Amino acid sequence: MRKAMRTAIAAVAAVALAAGCTSSGQTGGAAAGPSILTEVLESKKVVVGVFADAPPYGVMNSSGQYEGFDIDKAHALADSLGAQVDFVSTTNASRIPMLETGKVDVIIAALTNLDERAQVVAMTRPYASEGQLVVVPAASDINTYDDLAGRNVAATRGSVPASILEMRFPQANASLFEAVADSIQALRSGKVDALMESTAVVADIRDSEGDAVRVLEAPALAPSLVSFGVKMGDQVWLNYLNNFIMNYNISDAANESYNRWLGMDVPELIK
Repeated sequence: MRKAMRTAIAAVAAVALAAGCTSSGQTGGAAAGPSILTEVLESKKVVVGVFADAPPYGVMNSSGQYEGFDIDKAHALADSLGAQVDFVSTTNASRIPMLETGKVDVIIAALTNLDERAQVVAMTRPYASEGQLVVVPAASDINTYDDLAGRNVAATRGSVPASILEMRFPQANASLFEAVADSIQALRSGKVDALMESTAVVADIRDSEGDAVRVLEAPALAPSLVSFGVKMGDQVWLNYLNNFIMNYNISDAANESYNRWLGMDVPELIK
Protein backbone atom coordinates (compact mmCIF):
# COMPACT_ATOMS: atom_id res chain seq x y z
CA MET A 1 0.00 0.00 0.00
CA ARG A 2 2.75 2.45 0.96
CA LYS A 3 4.69 1.56 -2.17
CA ALA A 4 1.60 2.20 -4.31
CA MET A 5 1.02 5.54 -2.57
CA ARG A 6 4.63 6.64 -3.16
CA THR A 7 4.27 5.69 -6.81
CA ALA A 8 1.06 7.73 -7.12
CA ILE A 9 2.65 10.77 -5.47
CA ALA A 10 5.63 10.57 -7.79
CA ALA A 11 3.31 10.41 -10.79
CA VAL A 12 1.36 13.48 -9.63
CA ALA A 13 4.62 15.38 -9.05
CA ALA A 14 5.82 14.52 -12.54
CA VAL A 15 2.58 15.79 -14.07
CA ALA A 16 2.77 19.01 -12.03
CA LEU A 17 6.36 19.59 -13.09
CA ALA A 18 5.48 19.06 -16.74
CA ALA A 19 2.53 21.45 -16.45
CA GLY A 20 4.82 24.10 -14.96
CA CYS A 21 7.12 24.09 -17.98
CA THR A 22 6.50 26.62 -20.73
CA SER A 23 7.16 26.20 -24.43
CA SER A 24 10.39 28.16 -24.03
CA GLY A 25 11.73 25.82 -21.34
CA GLN A 26 10.97 28.18 -18.45
CA THR A 27 8.90 27.27 -15.41
CA GLY A 28 5.75 29.09 -14.46
CA GLY A 29 2.21 28.76 -13.21
CA ALA A 30 0.71 28.53 -16.70
CA ALA A 31 1.92 27.64 -20.16
CA ALA A 32 3.24 30.63 -22.02
CA GLY A 33 2.62 31.39 -25.67
CA PRO A 34 5.15 30.82 -28.43
CA SER A 35 8.45 32.65 -28.33
CA ILE A 36 8.77 35.87 -30.30
CA LEU A 37 11.50 34.03 -32.21
CA THR A 38 8.95 31.50 -33.44
CA GLU A 39 6.51 34.25 -34.38
CA VAL A 40 9.16 36.21 -36.28
CA LEU A 41 10.33 33.13 -38.18
CA GLU A 42 6.75 32.34 -39.15
CA SER A 43 5.61 35.88 -40.03
CA LYS A 44 8.92 36.93 -41.62
CA LYS A 45 8.60 40.27 -39.81
CA VAL A 46 10.36 41.73 -36.79
CA VAL A 47 9.11 44.93 -35.13
CA VAL A 48 11.93 47.07 -33.74
CA GLY A 49 11.67 50.18 -31.57
CA VAL A 50 14.28 52.75 -32.61
CA PHE A 51 15.02 56.45 -32.25
CA ALA A 52 13.95 58.70 -35.10
CA ASP A 53 15.66 61.89 -33.91
CA ALA A 54 18.76 60.86 -31.96
CA PRO A 55 21.83 60.90 -34.20
CA PRO A 56 23.97 58.91 -34.61
CA TYR A 57 21.86 56.12 -33.11
CA GLY A 58 18.77 56.61 -35.20
CA VAL A 59 17.20 59.35 -37.32
CA MET A 60 14.57 59.58 -40.03
CA ASN A 61 16.12 61.24 -43.06
CA SER A 62 14.48 63.62 -45.54
CA SER A 63 13.33 60.63 -47.61
CA GLY A 64 11.43 59.21 -44.66
CA GLN A 65 13.93 56.38 -44.17
CA TYR A 66 15.57 55.42 -40.89
CA GLU A 67 19.35 55.47 -40.70
CA GLY A 68 22.01 55.36 -38.01
CA PHE A 69 24.14 53.14 -35.80
CA ASP A 70 21.18 51.28 -34.26
CA ILE A 71 19.40 51.06 -37.61
CA ASP A 72 22.35 49.09 -38.99
CA LYS A 73 21.92 46.62 -36.13
CA ALA A 74 18.19 46.26 -36.78
CA HIS A 75 18.71 45.55 -40.48
CA ALA A 76 21.41 42.98 -39.69
CA LEU A 77 19.13 41.29 -37.15
CA ALA A 78 16.27 41.10 -39.67
CA ASP A 79 18.61 39.65 -42.30
CA SER A 80 19.77 36.97 -39.86
CA LEU A 81 16.13 35.96 -39.36
CA GLY A 82 15.17 36.08 -43.04
CA ALA A 83 12.61 38.73 -42.11
CA GLN A 84 11.70 42.28 -43.00
CA VAL A 85 12.04 44.93 -40.32
CA ASP A 86 9.21 47.23 -39.27
CA PHE A 87 10.45 50.29 -37.39
CA VAL A 88 8.49 51.98 -34.61
CA SER A 89 9.74 55.33 -33.35
CA THR A 90 10.44 55.51 -29.65
CA THR A 91 11.85 57.93 -27.09
CA ASN A 92 13.94 57.43 -23.97
CA ALA A 93 10.80 57.45 -21.83
CA SER A 94 8.66 55.18 -24.04
CA ARG A 95 11.17 52.39 -24.69
CA ILE A 96 10.31 50.17 -21.72
CA PRO A 97 6.52 50.74 -21.90
CA MET A 98 6.63 49.69 -25.57
CA LEU A 99 8.23 46.39 -24.56
CA GLU A 100 5.89 45.80 -21.65
CA THR A 101 2.79 46.34 -23.82
CA GLY A 102 4.08 44.21 -26.69
CA LYS A 103 4.14 47.02 -29.24
CA VAL A 104 7.63 45.97 -30.37
CA ASP A 105 9.56 42.71 -30.45
CA VAL A 106 12.84 44.32 -29.43
CA ILE A 107 14.17 47.76 -28.55
CA ILE A 108 17.40 48.82 -30.29
CA ALA A 109 17.68 52.39 -29.08
CA ALA A 110 20.82 53.04 -27.03
CA LEU A 111 19.41 51.24 -23.99
CA THR A 112 22.05 51.45 -21.27
CA ASN A 113 21.91 48.32 -19.12
CA LEU A 114 21.27 49.87 -15.73
CA ASP A 115 20.47 47.58 -12.81
CA GLU A 116 17.07 49.18 -12.27
CA ARG A 117 16.15 48.56 -15.91
CA ALA A 118 17.18 44.92 -15.61
CA GLN A 119 14.49 44.56 -12.94
CA VAL A 120 11.69 45.27 -15.44
CA VAL A 121 13.01 44.24 -18.87
CA ALA A 122 15.47 41.65 -20.13
CA MET A 123 18.63 42.97 -21.75
CA THR A 124 21.04 41.28 -24.09
CA ARG A 125 24.80 41.13 -24.00
CA PRO A 126 26.25 44.56 -24.95
CA TYR A 127 26.45 45.68 -28.54
CA ALA A 128 28.07 49.05 -27.75
CA SER A 129 29.77 50.98 -24.94
CA GLU A 130 29.65 54.66 -24.05
CA GLY A 131 29.90 57.35 -21.40
CA GLN A 132 28.19 60.71 -20.80
CA LEU A 133 29.69 64.12 -21.63
CA VAL A 134 28.70 67.75 -21.19
CA VAL A 135 28.51 70.19 -24.12
CA VAL A 136 28.43 73.97 -23.68
CA PRO A 137 28.52 76.99 -26.02
CA ALA A 138 32.08 77.80 -27.03
CA ALA A 139 32.07 81.10 -25.09
CA SER A 140 30.55 79.61 -21.92
CA ASP A 141 32.23 80.15 -18.56
CA ILE A 142 31.37 76.58 -17.58
CA ASN A 143 34.66 74.69 -17.43
CA THR A 144 34.18 71.93 -14.87
CA TYR A 145 31.35 69.76 -13.61
CA ASP A 146 31.23 71.88 -10.46
CA ASP A 147 30.29 74.86 -12.61
CA LEU A 148 26.96 73.21 -13.47
CA ALA A 149 25.54 74.28 -10.10
CA GLY A 150 22.71 76.73 -10.65
CA ARG A 151 22.82 76.30 -14.44
CA ASN A 152 20.14 74.96 -16.77
CA VAL A 153 21.33 71.62 -18.15
CA ALA A 154 19.42 69.82 -20.89
CA ALA A 155 18.92 66.05 -21.02
CA THR A 156 16.33 63.73 -22.49
CA ARG A 157 13.62 62.40 -20.21
CA GLY A 158 14.19 58.83 -19.03
CA SER A 159 17.86 58.85 -20.07
CA VAL A 160 21.07 58.11 -18.18
CA PRO A 161 22.02 61.85 -18.23
CA ALA A 162 18.67 62.66 -16.60
CA SER A 163 19.47 60.23 -13.80
CA ILE A 164 23.00 61.62 -13.43
CA LEU A 165 21.67 65.17 -13.11
CA GLU A 166 19.24 64.08 -10.40
CA MET A 167 21.68 61.98 -8.39
CA ARG A 168 25.07 63.61 -8.89
CA PHE A 169 24.26 67.23 -9.72
CA PRO A 170 21.19 68.16 -7.62
CA GLN A 171 22.32 71.81 -7.59
CA ALA A 172 21.96 72.01 -11.37
CA ASN A 173 18.61 72.86 -12.93
CA ALA A 174 17.70 69.85 -15.05
CA SER A 175 15.74 70.77 -18.18
CA LEU A 176 14.30 67.51 -19.51
CA PHE A 177 13.12 67.11 -23.09
CA GLU A 178 11.35 64.28 -24.89
CA ALA A 179 13.89 64.03 -27.73
CA VAL A 180 17.61 64.59 -28.17
CA ALA A 181 16.88 66.99 -31.04
CA ASP A 182 14.91 69.20 -28.64
CA SER A 183 17.82 69.25 -26.19
CA ILE A 184 20.23 70.25 -28.95
CA GLN A 185 17.90 73.00 -30.13
CA ALA A 186 17.58 74.31 -26.56
CA LEU A 187 21.38 74.57 -26.33
CA ARG A 188 21.61 76.17 -29.76
CA SER A 189 18.97 78.79 -28.94
CA GLY A 190 20.40 79.62 -25.51
CA LYS A 191 17.45 78.24 -23.54
CA VAL A 192 19.87 76.08 -21.55
CA ASP A 193 23.46 76.62 -20.47
CA ALA A 194 24.68 73.08 -21.13
CA LEU A 195 23.66 69.71 -22.47
CA MET A 196 24.54 66.24 -21.19
CA GLU A 197 24.50 63.32 -23.63
CA SER A 198 26.28 60.09 -24.55
CA THR A 199 29.69 60.10 -26.18
CA ALA A 200 28.17 58.99 -29.50
CA VAL A 201 25.53 61.73 -29.54
CA VAL A 202 28.09 64.33 -28.46
CA ALA A 203 30.34 63.32 -31.36
CA ASP A 204 27.45 64.02 -33.73
CA ILE A 205 26.72 67.36 -32.04
CA ARG A 206 30.33 68.42 -32.48
CA ASP A 207 30.17 67.50 -36.15
CA SER A 208 26.95 69.44 -36.72
CA GLU A 209 27.67 72.47 -34.52
CA GLY A 210 31.39 72.85 -35.21
CA ASP A 211 33.17 75.66 -33.36
CA ALA A 212 29.92 76.91 -31.83
CA VAL A 213 30.22 74.37 -29.01
CA ARG A 214 32.86 72.65 -26.93
CA VAL A 215 32.96 69.61 -24.68
CA LEU A 216 34.09 69.91 -21.07
CA GLU A 217 37.58 68.49 -20.67
CA ALA A 218 36.73 66.04 -17.92
CA PRO A 219 36.41 62.26 -17.64
CA ALA A 220 33.23 60.83 -19.16
CA LEU A 221 30.48 60.28 -16.62
CA ALA A 222 28.92 56.87 -15.95
CA PRO A 223 30.85 54.70 -18.39
CA SER A 224 28.36 52.05 -19.43
CA LEU A 225 27.33 49.29 -21.81
CA VAL A 226 24.43 49.37 -24.26
CA SER A 227 22.11 46.45 -25.00
CA PHE A 228 18.97 45.40 -26.87
CA GLY A 229 15.89 45.30 -24.67
CA VAL A 230 13.18 42.62 -24.74
CA LYS A 231 10.13 41.79 -22.67
CA MET A 232 10.75 39.63 -19.60
CA GLY A 233 10.05 35.92 -19.79
CA ASP A 234 11.08 34.89 -23.30
CA GLN A 235 14.42 33.15 -22.81
CA VAL A 236 14.41 31.62 -26.30
CA TRP A 237 14.21 35.06 -27.94
CA LEU A 238 16.83 36.46 -25.57
CA ASN A 239 19.16 33.55 -26.33
CA TYR A 240 18.85 34.16 -30.06
CA LEU A 241 19.56 37.88 -29.72
CA ASN A 242 22.62 37.20 -27.57
CA ASN A 243 23.93 34.79 -30.17
CA PHE A 244 23.26 37.30 -32.96
CA ILE A 245 25.12 40.10 -31.16
CA MET A 246 28.07 37.84 -30.36
CA ASN A 247 28.46 36.97 -34.05
CA TYR A 248 27.70 40.47 -35.30
CA ASN A 249 30.21 42.25 -33.08
CA ILE A 250 33.11 40.31 -34.58
CA SER A 251 31.95 40.86 -38.16
CA ASP A 252 33.23 43.32 -40.78
CA ALA A 253 29.73 44.81 -40.94
CA ALA A 254 29.88 45.76 -37.26
CA ASN A 255 33.27 47.39 -37.65
CA GLU A 256 32.12 49.34 -40.70
CA SER A 257 29.05 50.57 -38.84
CA TYR A 258 31.11 51.56 -35.79
CA ASN A 259 33.53 53.51 -37.96
CA ARG A 260 30.82 55.17 -40.03
CA TRP A 261 28.73 56.41 -37.12
CA LEU A 262 31.12 56.55 -34.15
CA GLY A 263 34.50 57.00 -35.83
CA MET A 264 36.17 54.01 -34.19
CA ASP A 265 36.53 50.23 -34.37
CA VAL A 266 34.36 47.90 -32.34
CA PRO A 267 35.79 48.04 -28.78
CA GLU A 268 37.46 44.86 -27.55
CA LEU A 269 35.28 45.16 -24.44
CA ILE A 270 32.17 43.98 -26.30
CA LYS A 271 33.64 41.42 -28.68
